[in-house]
Amino acid sequence: MNIRGLGEREEELDKILNENNMKISVITKRKKKLQGTKETGHYMVIYSGMDRHISGQSGVMIWIHKSIVDKIDHYKFWNIRVIETRLKTQKAHLTILAVYGVTEGREELNEVFYDTLQKILDKVNKNDYIMLIGDRNGRVGNNGVANIVITNGEDPAIYCSLTTIR
Repeated sequence: MNIRGLGEREEELDKILNENNMKISVITKRKKKLQGTKETGHYMVIYSGMDRHISGQSGVMIWIHKSIVDKIDHYKFWNIRVIETRLKTQKAHLTILAVYGVTEGREELNEVFYDTLQKILDKVNKNDYIMLIGDRNGRVGNNGVANIVITNGEDPAIYCSLTTIR
């Protein structure tokens, strides 16, 4: 979900996510400053954003329903665009990478973002399931790549084919 100006509407979002039985949700392009966690009515929110003195245009947050908060093994703030959360499941661990990619056309920043993302993926336990969730700002197209569950993003599909993501 890409939300501009969430601000005081967090209570409304909490209600909508809970009514739709969403256990995990990733919100991008939010303007919350700094890094941290907070609780809403039904969720624990892990967020990462800009320094308090910089106008916020980037940032990402993971909303995790309180019914599964006890499954969190750890979370880590990699930067303003990537948060890692590792959950214990019945059979294995699930690593969620919440990401907010750089806007297309900013090639140098894009390269740094994807290099960083690859370094993060290299550090994820090889036995974990991985969910890469968020807005990666990739081009829209209809080119399919075998064994990858992406139907409308050309660049993300190519990226996944070149990494360990399947």
